[in-house]
Amino acid sequence: MAETMERKMDVMLPQEDRAEAEEVMEFMGILDGAEKKEFLAFMRGAKFTKMLGQATA
Repeated sequence: MAETMERKMDVMLPQEDRAEAEEVMEFMGILDGAEKKEFLAFMRGAKFTKMLGQATA
């Protein structure tokens, strides 16, 4: 079985969130490898900040 270079991920999302998720995936499609790593670091930082805010609330 040959593994393809491009992977597709299907995720169950509420319908109202689908447009935003598709927009993010489209954006990620134009990034190169280093830019994807930077974007992932940004997203992890945003998640960490959100978790801190919830913990102190």
